Amino acid sequence: MGKPKAHIQEIHYLRAIACIWVLLVHVSASYYYENGETYNELTLFINQISRFGTPIFALISGFLLFYQTRTRGFELKKFALSRFTKIGVPFIFWSIFYLLFMYILQGANPFESGKRLFLINFAFGNAFYHLYFMSIVFQFYLLFPLLQLFRSRKSWIFLLAGSILTNLYALKMYNPGQFEGIWQVILSQRAFLPAWIFFFIFGGFLAYYWEPLSQFSKRNKKLLGAGVVIITVLAVVEYKIIGSAPSNRATNMINIPIITLFMMGIGEDIKKISWLELFLAKIGSLSMAIYLVHPFVLLTFQSLAPKSVWNTINFPFVFAVILIGTIGVVKVIQLLPYNQYLLTVPKAKDSKAEKVKHLKKLEAESNTA
Repeated sequence: MGKPKAHIQEIHYLRAIACIWVLLVHVSASYYYENGETYNELTLFINQISRFGTPIFALISGFLLFYQTRTRGFELKKFALSRFTKIGVPFIFWSIFYLLFMYILQGANPFESGKRLFLINFAFGNAFYHLYFMSIVFQFYLLFPLLQLFRSRKSWIFLLAGSILTNLYALKMYNPGQFEGIWQVILSQRAFLPAWIFFFIFGGFLAYYWEPLSQFSKRNKKLLGAGVVIITVLAVVEYKIIGSAPSNRATNMINIPIITLFMMGIGEDIKKISWLELFLAKIGSLSMAIYLVHPFVLLTFQSLAPKSVWNTINFPFVFAVILIGTIGVVKVIQLLPYNQYLLTVPKAKDSKAEKVKHLKKLEAESNTA
Protein backbone atom coordinates (compact mmCIF):
# COMPACT_ATOMS: atom_id res chain seq x y z
CA MET A 1 0.00 0.00 0.00
CA GLY A 2 1.36 3.42 -0.96
CA LYS A 3 1.81 6.24 1.49
CA PRO A 4 -1.34 8.29 2.06
CA LYS A 5 -1.27 11.97 1.16
CA ALA A 6 -2.19 14.94 3.30
CA HIS A 7 -3.59 16.78 0.29
CA ILE A 8 -5.23 15.07 -2.66
CA GLN A 9 -5.15 17.13 -5.83
CA GLU A 10 -7.31 14.62 -7.71
CA ILE A 11 -10.27 15.71 -5.59
CA HIS A 12 -9.90 19.27 -6.88
CA TYR A 13 -9.95 17.93 -10.44
CA LEU A 14 -13.03 15.82 -9.74
CA ARG A 15 -14.75 18.76 -8.04
CA ALA A 16 -13.99 20.96 -11.06
CA ILE A 17 -15.55 18.42 -13.44
CA ALA A 18 -18.64 18.19 -11.20
CA CYS A 19 -18.91 21.99 -11.13
CA ILE A 20 -18.68 22.22 -14.92
CA TRP A 21 -21.34 19.52 -15.29
CA VAL A 22 -23.72 21.36 -12.95
CA LEU A 23 -23.29 24.54 -14.99
CA LEU A 24 -23.90 22.61 -18.21
CA VAL A 25 -27.16 21.22 -16.79
CA HIS A 26 -28.44 24.69 -15.92
CA VAL A 27 -27.25 26.42 -19.09
CA SER A 28 -28.83 23.70 -21.24
CA ALA A 29 -32.03 24.04 -19.17
CA SER A 30 -32.02 27.76 -20.02
CA TYR A 31 -31.91 26.82 -23.70
CA TYR A 32 -34.91 24.59 -23.04
CA TYR A 33 -36.97 27.44 -21.57
CA GLU A 34 -35.79 30.01 -24.10
CA ASN A 35 -36.80 27.75 -27.01
CA GLY A 36 -40.43 27.10 -26.14
CA GLU A 37 -39.68 24.45 -23.49
CA THR A 38 -38.10 22.10 -25.99
CA TYR A 39 -34.68 20.50 -26.29
CA ASN A 40 -32.91 19.59 -29.48
CA GLU A 41 -30.63 16.56 -29.68
CA LEU A 42 -27.53 18.45 -28.56
CA THR A 43 -28.98 20.39 -25.64
CA LEU A 44 -30.81 17.29 -24.38
CA PHE A 45 -27.58 15.29 -24.58
CA ILE A 46 -25.67 17.96 -22.65
CA ASN A 47 -28.41 18.27 -20.04
CA GLN A 48 -28.66 14.53 -19.37
CA ILE A 49 -25.00 13.55 -19.56
CA SER A 50 -24.06 16.38 -17.22
CA ARG A 51 -26.31 15.05 -14.46
CA PHE A 52 -23.33 13.22 -12.99
CA GLY A 53 -22.28 16.50 -11.35
CA THR A 54 -24.52 16.74 -8.27
CA PRO A 55 -23.92 13.16 -6.98
CA ILE A 56 -20.18 13.72 -7.42
CA PHE A 57 -20.49 16.81 -5.21
CA ALA A 58 -22.20 14.60 -2.62
CA LEU A 59 -19.42 12.02 -2.91
CA ILE A 60 -16.76 14.72 -2.45
CA SER A 61 -18.59 16.12 0.59
CA GLY A 62 -18.50 12.69 2.21
CA PHE A 63 -14.92 12.02 1.18
CA LEU A 64 -13.51 15.27 2.56
CA LEU A 65 -15.27 14.86 5.90
CA PHE A 66 -14.19 11.26 6.45
CA TYR A 67 -10.67 11.76 5.13
CA GLN A 68 -10.24 14.68 7.51
CA THR A 69 -11.48 12.71 10.51
CA ARG A 70 -9.31 9.78 9.45
CA THR A 71 -6.21 11.99 9.50
CA ARG A 72 -7.07 14.51 12.23
CA GLY A 73 -9.70 12.87 14.40
CA PHE A 74 -13.19 14.15 15.22
CA GLU A 75 -14.32 16.84 17.64
CA LEU A 76 -18.09 17.40 17.68
CA LYS A 77 -17.97 21.04 18.80
CA LYS A 78 -15.32 21.96 16.24
CA PHE A 79 -17.19 20.07 13.52
CA ALA A 80 -20.52 21.79 14.27
CA LEU A 81 -18.97 25.26 14.36
CA SER A 82 -16.98 24.68 11.17
CA ARG A 83 -19.94 23.33 9.21
CA PHE A 84 -22.28 26.09 10.34
CA THR A 85 -19.73 28.75 9.40
CA LYS A 86 -18.72 27.25 6.05
CA ILE A 87 -22.05 25.86 4.88
CA GLY A 88 -24.85 26.98 7.19
CA VAL A 89 -24.35 30.73 7.01
CA PRO A 90 -23.85 30.77 3.20
CA PHE A 91 -26.95 28.58 2.80
CA ILE A 92 -29.09 31.00 4.83
CA PHE A 93 -27.64 34.06 3.11
CA TRP A 94 -28.10 32.77 -0.45
CA SER A 95 -31.58 31.44 0.29
CA ILE A 96 -32.65 34.91 1.42
CA PHE A 97 -30.76 36.50 -1.47
CA TYR A 98 -32.54 34.40 -4.11
CA LEU A 99 -35.94 34.90 -2.49
CA LEU A 100 -35.44 38.66 -2.62
CA PHE A 101 -33.99 38.50 -6.12
CA MET A 102 -37.00 36.59 -7.47
CA TYR A 103 -39.38 38.94 -5.65
CA ILE A 104 -37.72 41.96 -7.30
CA LEU A 105 -37.39 40.32 -10.71
CA GLN A 106 -40.72 38.48 -10.97
CA GLY A 107 -42.75 39.54 -7.94
CA ALA A 108 -42.68 35.99 -6.51
CA ASN A 109 -44.09 35.96 -2.98
CA PRO A 110 -42.36 33.28 -0.87
CA PHE A 111 -45.09 33.45 1.80
CA GLU A 112 -47.91 32.80 -0.63
CA SER A 113 -48.33 29.18 0.53
CA GLY A 114 -48.28 30.09 4.24
CA LYS A 115 -45.61 30.49 6.87
CA ARG A 116 -45.36 26.80 7.79
CA LEU A 117 -44.80 25.69 4.20
CA PHE A 118 -42.39 28.58 3.73
CA LEU A 119 -40.24 27.30 6.61
CA ILE A 120 -40.30 23.76 5.22
CA ASN A 121 -39.38 24.97 1.74
CA PHE A 122 -36.62 27.15 3.15
CA ALA A 123 -35.14 24.30 5.21
CA PHE A 124 -35.19 21.91 2.25
CA GLY A 125 -33.45 24.36 -0.07
CA ASN A 126 -36.44 25.31 -2.19
CA ALA A 127 -35.65 29.02 -2.06
CA PHE A 128 -34.04 28.46 -5.46
CA TYR A 129 -33.64 25.44 -7.68
CA HIS A 130 -30.02 24.58 -6.80
CA LEU A 131 -30.10 25.03 -3.02
CA TYR A 132 -31.74 21.66 -2.33
CA PHE A 133 -28.28 20.12 -2.42
CA MET A 134 -27.19 22.26 0.52
CA SER A 135 -30.14 20.87 2.50
CA ILE A 136 -29.09 17.31 1.68
CA VAL A 137 -25.59 18.07 2.91
CA PHE A 138 -27.01 19.43 6.18
CA GLN A 139 -29.03 16.26 6.71
CA PHE A 140 -25.86 14.27 6.20
CA TYR A 141 -24.10 16.43 8.79
CA LEU A 142 -26.71 15.31 11.33
CA LEU A 143 -25.83 11.69 10.55
CA PHE A 144 -22.08 12.20 10.33
CA PRO A 145 -21.27 12.10 14.10
CA LEU A 146 -22.95 8.68 14.37
CA LEU A 147 -20.82 7.40 11.49
CA GLN A 148 -17.72 8.00 13.59
CA LEU A 149 -18.49 4.61 15.12
CA PHE A 150 -17.28 3.06 11.85
CA ARG A 151 -13.51 3.44 11.84
CA SER A 152 -12.27 0.06 10.57
CA ARG A 153 -11.98 -0.56 6.84
CA LYS A 154 -13.99 -3.78 7.08
CA SER A 155 -16.95 -2.00 8.68
CA TRP A 156 -17.10 0.33 5.68
CA ILE A 157 -17.80 -2.58 3.35
CA PHE A 158 -20.98 -3.35 5.30
CA LEU A 159 -21.83 0.35 5.58
CA LEU A 160 -21.50 0.76 1.81
CA ALA A 161 -23.73 -2.27 1.22
CA GLY A 162 -26.33 -0.84 3.60
CA SER A 163 -26.26 2.51 1.81
CA ILE A 164 -26.92 0.80 -1.51
CA LEU A 165 -30.00 -0.96 -0.13
CA THR A 166 -31.24 2.21 1.59
CA ASN A 167 -30.78 4.31 -1.53
CA LEU A 168 -32.52 1.78 -3.76
CA TYR A 169 -35.43 1.52 -1.31
CA ALA A 170 -35.81 5.31 -1.24
CA LEU A 171 -35.76 5.50 -5.04
CA LYS A 172 -37.80 2.45 -5.97
CA MET A 173 -40.10 1.42 -3.13
CA TYR A 174 -40.52 4.31 -0.73
CA ASN A 175 -43.94 5.98 -1.02
CA PRO A 176 -44.45 9.29 0.84
CA GLY A 177 -48.11 9.18 -0.23
CA GLN A 178 -48.83 6.88 2.72
CA PHE A 179 -48.39 9.89 4.99
CA GLU A 180 -50.72 12.84 5.30
CA GLY A 181 -50.51 16.56 5.81
CA ILE A 182 -47.25 18.20 6.74
CA TRP A 183 -45.39 14.89 7.02
CA GLN A 184 -46.19 14.06 3.42
CA VAL A 185 -44.76 17.43 2.38
CA ILE A 186 -41.58 16.85 4.37
CA LEU A 187 -41.01 13.25 3.32
CA SER A 188 -41.67 13.89 -0.37
CA GLN A 189 -38.98 16.53 -0.69
CA ARG A 190 -36.38 16.26 -3.44
CA ALA A 191 -33.78 16.88 -0.71
CA PHE A 192 -34.53 13.57 1.04
CA LEU A 193 -31.23 12.18 2.34
CA PRO A 194 -31.98 8.43 1.98
CA ALA A 195 -32.38 8.97 -1.78
CA TRP A 196 -28.80 10.33 -1.90
CA ILE A 197 -27.10 8.47 0.94
CA PHE A 198 -25.06 6.10 -1.26
CA PHE A 199 -22.99 8.93 -2.74
CA PHE A 200 -22.00 10.30 0.69
CA ILE A 201 -21.19 6.84 2.04
CA PHE A 202 -19.21 5.95 -1.07
CA GLY A 203 -17.21 9.12 -0.39
CA GLY A 204 -16.45 7.78 3.09
CA PHE A 205 -15.58 4.36 1.67
CA LEU A 206 -13.21 6.08 -0.73
CA ALA A 207 -11.58 7.99 2.14
CA TYR A 208 -10.80 4.77 4.02
CA TYR A 209 -9.71 2.84 0.94
CA TRP A 210 -8.00 5.70 -0.91
CA GLU A 211 -4.55 4.14 -1.16
CA PRO A 212 -5.48 0.73 -2.66
CA LEU A 213 -8.18 2.25 -4.87
CA SER A 214 -5.76 4.90 -6.09
CA GLN A 215 -3.25 2.23 -7.06
CA PHE A 216 -5.98 0.17 -8.71
CA SER A 217 -7.14 3.21 -10.70
CA LYS A 218 -3.66 4.03 -11.97
CA ARG A 219 -3.06 0.44 -13.06
CA ASN A 220 -6.41 0.20 -14.83
CA LYS A 221 -6.99 3.74 -16.14
CA LYS A 222 -7.44 2.54 -19.73
CA LEU A 223 -10.06 0.01 -18.67
CA LEU A 224 -11.78 2.66 -16.55
CA GLY A 225 -11.65 5.07 -19.49
CA ALA A 226 -13.44 2.48 -21.60
CA GLY A 227 -15.95 2.15 -18.76
CA VAL A 228 -16.64 5.90 -18.87
CA VAL A 229 -17.30 5.67 -22.62
CA ILE A 230 -19.68 2.74 -22.07
CA ILE A 231 -21.66 4.43 -19.29
CA THR A 232 -21.95 7.54 -21.46
CA VAL A 233 -23.45 5.49 -24.27
CA LEU A 234 -25.75 3.69 -21.85
CA ALA A 235 -26.82 7.01 -20.32
CA VAL A 236 -27.92 8.15 -23.79
CA VAL A 237 -29.87 4.91 -24.24
CA GLU A 238 -31.40 5.43 -20.78
CA TYR A 239 -32.79 8.90 -21.42
CA LYS A 240 -33.89 7.89 -24.92
CA ILE A 241 -36.01 5.14 -23.38
CA ILE A 242 -37.31 6.65 -20.13
CA GLY A 243 -36.92 10.37 -20.82
CA SER A 244 -35.25 12.92 -18.55
CA ALA A 245 -33.51 11.18 -15.65
CA PRO A 246 -32.73 12.73 -12.23
CA SER A 247 -29.18 13.16 -10.94
CA ASN A 248 -29.65 10.56 -8.18
CA ARG A 249 -31.05 7.84 -10.44
CA ALA A 250 -30.14 4.27 -9.53
CA THR A 251 -27.77 3.82 -12.48
CA ASN A 252 -25.59 6.62 -11.12
CA MET A 253 -24.73 4.31 -8.23
CA ILE A 254 -22.64 2.49 -10.85
CA ASN A 255 -21.72 5.46 -13.04
CA ILE A 256 -20.31 7.71 -10.32
CA PRO A 257 -17.80 5.20 -8.86
CA ILE A 258 -16.48 4.43 -12.36
CA ILE A 259 -16.08 8.13 -13.20
CA THR A 260 -14.42 8.79 -9.84
CA LEU A 261 -11.94 5.94 -10.19
CA PHE A 262 -11.11 7.05 -13.73
CA MET A 263 -10.36 10.61 -12.54
CA MET A 264 -8.16 9.13 -9.80
CA GLY A 265 -6.33 7.09 -12.41
CA ILE A 266 -5.53 10.02 -14.71
CA GLY A 267 -4.63 12.49 -11.96
CA GLU A 268 -0.89 12.22 -12.70
CA ASP A 269 -1.56 12.68 -16.43
CA ILE A 270 -3.52 15.87 -15.76
CA LYS A 271 -0.62 17.26 -13.74
CA LYS A 272 1.62 16.93 -16.80
CA ILE A 273 -0.62 19.31 -18.81
CA SER A 274 0.06 22.60 -17.08
CA TRP A 275 -2.82 24.64 -18.50
CA LEU A 276 -5.38 21.89 -17.80
CA GLU A 277 -4.04 21.34 -14.30
CA LEU A 278 -4.19 25.06 -13.58
CA PHE A 279 -7.74 25.38 -14.98
CA LEU A 280 -9.14 22.39 -13.08
CA ALA A 281 -7.38 23.34 -9.84
CA LYS A 282 -8.80 26.87 -10.02
CA ILE A 283 -12.34 25.76 -10.85
CA GLY A 284 -12.12 23.06 -8.18
CA SER A 285 -11.10 25.52 -5.48
CA LEU A 286 -13.95 27.88 -6.44
CA SER A 287 -16.52 25.16 -7.12
CA MET A 288 -18.82 25.73 -4.12
CA ALA A 289 -18.74 29.49 -4.65
CA ILE A 290 -19.52 28.99 -8.34
CA TYR A 291 -22.34 26.61 -7.39
CA LEU A 292 -23.97 29.22 -5.15
CA VAL A 293 -23.54 32.24 -7.45
CA HIS A 294 -24.03 30.93 -11.00
CA PRO A 295 -27.89 30.89 -11.04
CA PHE A 296 -27.87 34.63 -10.31
CA VAL A 297 -25.49 35.24 -13.23
CA LEU A 298 -27.44 32.91 -15.51
CA LEU A 299 -30.83 34.44 -14.71
CA THR A 300 -29.45 37.95 -15.13
CA PHE A 301 -27.99 36.95 -18.50
CA GLN A 302 -31.32 35.43 -19.54
CA SER A 303 -33.17 38.64 -18.72
CA LEU A 304 -30.72 40.79 -20.72
CA ALA A 305 -29.62 38.63 -23.67
CA PRO A 306 -31.42 38.97 -27.02
CA LYS A 307 -33.46 36.04 -28.31
CA SER A 308 -30.91 35.37 -31.06
CA VAL A 309 -28.33 34.32 -28.46
CA TRP A 310 -30.31 31.16 -27.68
CA ASN A 311 -29.35 29.46 -30.92
CA THR A 312 -27.58 26.17 -30.21
CA ILE A 313 -24.50 27.26 -32.15
CA ASN A 314 -23.93 29.90 -29.46
CA PHE A 315 -23.94 27.37 -26.61
CA PRO A 316 -20.14 27.43 -26.02
CA PHE A 317 -20.22 31.24 -25.97
CA VAL A 318 -23.12 31.36 -23.49
CA PHE A 319 -21.49 28.76 -21.26
CA ALA A 320 -18.20 30.67 -21.26
CA VAL A 321 -19.99 33.93 -20.41
CA ILE A 322 -21.78 32.30 -17.46
CA LEU A 323 -18.63 30.63 -16.15
CA ILE A 324 -16.40 33.70 -16.51
CA GLY A 325 -19.15 36.01 -15.26
CA THR A 326 -19.72 33.82 -12.21
CA ILE A 327 -16.02 33.74 -11.38
CA GLY A 328 -15.98 37.53 -11.74
CA VAL A 329 -18.87 37.94 -9.29
CA VAL A 330 -17.18 35.51 -6.89
CA LYS A 331 -13.96 37.56 -7.03
CA VAL A 332 -15.91 40.76 -6.30
CA ILE A 333 -17.64 39.13 -3.32
CA GLN A 334 -14.24 38.01 -2.02
CA LEU A 335 -13.27 41.68 -1.76
CA LEU A 336 -16.07 42.30 0.74
CA PRO A 337 -15.48 42.15 4.50
CA TYR A 338 -16.54 38.85 6.10
CA ASN A 339 -16.78 37.27 2.65
CA GLN A 340 -15.88 33.89 4.21
CA TYR A 341 -19.41 33.80 5.62
CA LEU A 342 -20.91 34.30 2.16
CA LEU A 343 -18.82 31.91 0.08
CA THR A 344 -16.86 28.79 0.90
CA VAL A 345 -13.52 28.77 -0.92
CA PRO A 346 -11.14 26.09 0.40
CA LYS A 347 -7.44 26.71 0.30
CA ALA A 348 -5.53 24.32 -1.95
CA LYS A 349 -2.36 24.02 0.06
CA ASP A 350 0.02 21.18 0.63
CA SER A 351 2.79 22.23 2.98
CA LYS A 352 5.61 19.86 3.88
CA ALA A 353 4.88 20.25 7.58
CA GLU A 354 1.29 19.15 7.11
CA LYS A 355 2.39 16.21 5.00
CA VAL A 356 4.78 14.95 7.67
CA LYS A 357 2.14 15.37 10.39
CA HIS A 358 -0.57 13.51 8.46
CA LEU A 359 1.80 10.76 7.32
CA LYS A 360 2.85 10.03 10.89
CA LYS A 361 -0.77 9.74 12.02
CA LEU A 362 -1.79 7.52 9.13
CA GLU A 363 1.28 5.29 9.43
CA ALA A 364 0.48 4.82 13.13
CA GLU A 365 -3.11 3.96 12.15
CA SER A 366 -1.88 1.40 9.59
CA ASN A 367 0.39 -0.25 12.14
CA THR A 368 -2.49 -0.73 14.57
CA ALA A 369 -5.03 -1.86 11.95
